[in-house]
Amino acid sequence: MKSLGATQNDELNALRVSVIVPTLNEENAIDKVLNDMPRDKIDEIIVVDSSTDSTPKIAESLGAKVVFESRSGYGRALQSGVEKADGEVVVYIDGDHTYDPNDIPKIVEPILSKKYDVVLGNRLNGMIFPGSMDLVNRFGNFVLSLIFSIVFLRRVNDTQCGLRAFRKRVLDGFSCRDYGMPYVTEQLIAIVKNGAKVGNVPVKYRPRIGTTKLCTWTDGFKILKVILKGRLGRKAP
Repeated sequence: MKSLGATQNDELNALRVSVIVPTLNEENAIDKVLNDMPRDKIDEIIVVDSSTDSTPKIAESLGAKVVFESRSGYGRALQSGVEKADGEVVVYIDGDHTYDPNDIPKIVEPILSKKYDVVLGNRLNGMIFPGSMDLVNRFGNFVLSLIFSIVFLRRVNDTQCGLRAFRKRVLDGFSCRDYGMPYVTEQLIAIVKNGAKVGNVPVKYRPRIGTTKLCTWTDGFKILKVILKGRLGRKAP
């Protein structure tokens, strides 16, 4: 995949990049996601799958490493992917075609250049295609991100973005209470408390292919609770 050349960027390119794609019955989208991967910029693709359809078969046929996860939860899939990843830099991207894999180099570069330890995609200041996010979800994402930024005194434009990258080492010692949708928020809180440098990069956001697994109000309140409780907790180990 990623090629190394004898240039002044060799030291940066030496960092391996692993892309983790959590999937649950995404047979109509996964081929589009994997075919768009910038494979010259990444070293491995790990599809963490809990599907009952042909998603894993399609993913394997397109060269992805498939990890089967029998336990439920979006966060559980991501955690399993992190545990299997060989790269020093890890990228999350959803498998429903909402995010453009060609944005991956944009969020990885600031980490490779040592500007940030973590980079989150920012849909709210990026390009949101018609029909991809309704007003309720857009307002909810804005509010959660604003509260997070105020509570932790760290500017994060889009805490719930499903496209993000980080140095794997910033997760050393991380443990999670909720392996559902709040997982990425718990993870971000731990990262911020440990002093990691966090950046934001505008990304594109498209209408998903298939049925959403998000419960807007239920998951939103769970995430808000995690943010408020996280502020009261001690620094992550």
